[in-house]
Amino acid sequence: MKRVITVSIIFIICFVIKGFGGTTATALDIAGNAYEKNMGYSSAALENSLGGVTYNPAVIADLTSISGSLTYFDYIDDFNMFYGNISYPAFKKLNILGRFGYFYMPSINDIETGEELGYKELFIGAGTGYKFLNNRLSAGAVANFYTATIAADIASTFFLNCGVNYSFLLPTVIIHKFIIGLSILNLGPDITFNSEPSSLPLNINFGVQYIFDHNYKLFAGLRKYTAYDNFLYNIGGEIIIYRILSFRAAMIEDVNSLIKYNLGLGFDLNYTDYHFMLDYAFLPLETVDSAYLITLSFRFPFESEKEDKTGKNWKNMWTSE
Repeated sequence: MKRVITVSIIFIICFVIKGFGGTTATALDIAGNAYEKNMGYSSAALENSLGGVTYNPAVIADLTSISGSLTYFDYIDDFNMFYGNISYPAFKKLNILGRFGYFYMPSINDIETGEELGYKELFIGAGTGYKFLNNRLSAGAVANFYTATIAADIASTFFLNCGVNYSFLLPTVIIHKFIIGLSILNLGPDITFNSEPSSLPLNINFGVQYIFDHNYKLFAGLRKYTAYDNFLYNIGGEIIIYRILSFRAAMIEDVNSLIKYNLGLGFDLNYTDYHFMLDYAFLPLETVDSAYLITLSFRFPFESEKEDKTGKNWKNMWTSE
């Protein structure tokens, strides 16, 4: 009887989280930091930012500094998630990255005994990236191990994230930059609970980003889940003030053909090229409640990468360029 109840709960979980794009493995689909979530599927077209690793591992090739982030994802009382990553440029052009995610849903109870069963997901991964064509083309991949647990039942699998992006500048005095990105996420075999296979949320992302004078950005993206027939889209923009404060907004379509409006803020403190970043995102999700994300990030350069004394620091960081 206990096993029948457990299997029933698994099917309920699969039905509830189907709106996230896959049959199961919620953590894989909602993973990401606040910056990525603000930009939606357009995050496939980021560069030189740890904020784009989840949606496109090609970003790893751009990370020339020791970088890391930790994100807390809160969805009212239904579930919580911690997500983080850290990168290290181990070689001259070959960077390495580690990532993890922990998802917990405490509101699952045994309908016979009332015992709290809890549903947990954990994934860890390691990847690398490399640049080509005079640093205009980047490619990267992350191999991951994933496991999910409900009551005494455990299921595990492996999956791969991979992607490329390409950036170019227009030959003008003022910066006009374009970035194009393509990625495939959650590429791996089914995960099986009690002989019931369930697919990972396999998806393909395409994004474009236009940057004007460093401080103004427009972005657009497409996502295609293999489990769904339609394409999902998003558009949005970001304004950066004095390279310190960021205001972001995006319109994102979900798998239920509903339009969601994501809002976010960013604060970047820079002391002699040591960056400490705080990002916040508010996400209206598919069901009645909403979620928020808070991300703390850092970037520590090597000695050879530090700016000279005329660069940004605590005394002149409010100076506009």
